[in-house]
Amino acid sequence: MVAAVSLVVVSCGEPQRVLESGTMRTNGQVGDVVLRNVVVEAPPEHAWRPGDDATVRLTLLSRADRPEALVGVRTDAATRVEMWADRDCDGVSEPVDRIHVPAEGVVNEPGSVHAAYHLRIVGFTREVLAGTTVPLTFAFEGVGETTLDAMVEATGDGDVLPPLTCGSPSTSGPPTSEESPTSPSRPALTLSGRVQAGVEPGCLVLSTDRGQFLLLGADPEVVRAGAEVVVEGVARPDQMTTCQQGTPFTVLEARPVPTNR
Repeated sequence: MVAAVSLVVVSCGEPQRVLESGTMRTNGQVGDVVLRNVVVEAPPEHAWRPGDDATVRLTLLSRADRPEALVGVRTDAATRVEMWADRDCDGVSEPVDRIHVPAEGVVNEPGSVHAAYHLRIVGFTREVLAGTTVPLTFAFEGVGETTLDAMVEATGDGDVLPPLTCGSPSTSGPPTSEESPTSPSRPALTLSGRVQAGVEPGCLVLSTDRGQFLLLGADPEVVRAGAEVVVEGVARPDQMTTCQQGTPFTVLEARPVPTNR
């Protein structure tokens, strides 16, 4: 059977909604952010009932030379939609208020260094059958929003979504400043310093005693020119960027340097 593909252009930043029924996944785009393989987990008994909760998986890609952020998701089929992340890569997820998408980067792709993000539909308000769709509206900071009809996986063997993995090679504890940015066993490290505007527009560079690092995917409310910060993440010296300054560094966590009073 040939899969039907529909393309709808909607308002607010002219995002696109693409439904691929043959693959049981939904794809879309808002500005330079691509939503790929959005899918609702299969219900245990062929339908989600009022009051049930369900997990939503997705992959986010950015084609922009600046970080983006998913700041909210909503649906008219449930009470609310929550965003969750396994920040510590320990198999335990917690709610987050945004999902950061690094510049020219990917979130939730197999092998990604970013925490495993997922959505949680909380309290369905109506029955939703397996194999149908749930409307989800994604809002991105400064970019716009789009509504996708996310497919609900069919119930049955082989239709169970794979387990979430954070993708980080780190196996225990937080990274320390003594770790090498290129260590194959533990590539994550902690850096601190003052953030400077790069020579190219939209680029931020952290000056440290280890040299300069180009900060990618950082929270713009914390990491901004002139701020003194501590960042945890992974150096990616082989990554191509348009900033042409500093070693590319994917930021997983960022916080201001404590001030002594």
